Amino acid sequence: MIFAFLFFVIPIIFSTSASAEKNAYFEETVNVRAEPSLTSSVITQVHKGDSAIVLESKTDWTNIQLHTGEEGWVSSRLVSISSDSKERKSIQSTVSDLQVRAGPGKEYKVIGNITQDSEWNVLETAGDWTSIQFKGQTGWVASWLVSSTTASPDQKTSQVKEVKARILNVRDFPGTENRIISQLPSGTIVEEVRQEKNWSFIRYQNGQTGWVDSTYLQETDKQEESEFLTILYQATNLRSGPGLNYEVIKQAPAKARYKIAAKEGKWFRILLDDGRSAYVADWVVSTASKLSTSPVLKSGKTVVLDAGHGGYDSGALGITTLEKILTLKTTTTIAEKLKNAGVQVILTRDDDTFVSLSERTLLSDRYKADAFVSIHFDSTVDPTANGATTYYYGENDMSLASAIHAKIGDDTTLRDRGIRYGNYYVLRNNKQPSVLLELGFLSNPWEEQLVNRLDYQSKVTTEISNGILTFLQ
Repeated sequence: MIFAFLFFVIPIIFSTSASAEKNAYFEETVNVRAEPSLTSSVITQVHKGDSAIVLESKTDWTNIQLHTGEEGWVSSRLVSISSDSKERKSIQSTVSDLQVRAGPGKEYKVIGNITQDSEWNVLETAGDWTSIQFKGQTGWVASWLVSSTTASPDQKTSQVKEVKARILNVRDFPGTENRIISQLPSGTIVEEVRQEKNWSFIRYQNGQTGWVDSTYLQETDKQEESEFLTILYQATNLRSGPGLNYEVIKQAPAKARYKIAAKEGKWFRILLDDGRSAYVADWVVSTASKLSTSPVLKSGKTVVLDAGHGGYDSGALGITTLEKILTLKTTTTIAEKLKNAGVQVILTRDDDTFVSLSERTLLSDRYKADAFVSIHFDSTVDPTANGATTYYYGENDMSLASAIHAKIGDDTTLRDRGIRYGNYYVLRNNKQPSVLLELGFLSNPWEEQLVNRLDYQSKVTTEISNGILTFLQ
């Protein structure tokens, strides 16, 4: 009876196992060996996107059957296995250089990055995180930063929206407790990639991304003004991909202008006149919307630009504006315009980090700067206070202060508060010609809104850069 029982049961067990067939998926080229050992001969290879039937799984090795009927062994760490009988799910990154983490959460360490539009098979999901097979190990990416390539055709796509808040904070994750990475003025056109509860994941300004409060976005038919870049140097290499190892397909002359298609890490994808795409490094171009019209300098000059505050030092606080973010935005735009005119520009900070006052002035001395310009926005207890002020400390600074203020003073947008003596650390401890500019009051609600506007930023940065160039000449 025992033998009879086994005779009938074994086929049933086999049949059940066969119905729960498991499939193996590959994200890279993998050797298929005759036996489960690195010393065994390689009988064939599987490649990215290939799949096979799993016959047997061990700790370190997996026995597979290929579609050709061949059987062999592959390293288990190089394969992802799924028993899902439905269509295999895959995802693409919607941002450049998407971070891959060791676990499902931003507290886990970053183990690598994947490029925009690269496709990856999904292993599983956990909350707001998706796991993929990444370089021989399981990696996790934020689900809101990817799109499904197996989504149904009627799935909702991204939308063009307009910012309706006076100033809209952009954060690195959804929630008011998360870090502010940028601020967008009213009227800014963005692409809403995804919405989750009351938060929207948006793409804005040359591919930058972040989270904003959905309440302050409104659907619009407006189109974002096309962004262009300008080549800064003669014979700049345009490449076939985003990296120095890619083939050079063309060399561009200085001042050539191209439309930006996307940003991938530190590389811009641009559109050439013949319809092809090419890549150019962001450190050899200017993306300022309106470059300085002043002539290029014949001899090299060095300017240190100082974006006030940073890191834990937020500076002045408007109703919705952080001074440290606005000064960085203004300073980097001035930098692009000066670079376009042939000036070597040194930034005391190029991101949201804290830099001590002594470090800022030391940079000025180290580079023997021809000019040091510190950018700030004002604040006071009087909400009606308004206007722009240029501060100097010593006689050595007066020529620079006069040259810049003459350009800003021509602008009737803000009240002209004049050139004033200022006993500031970055001025009194500076051996080089230096000024500190206060470009409007964040404590004045009307002026706070004004200084965040794109037209004001474009105008004042051109005036400041032209003032600096006048002094240098």
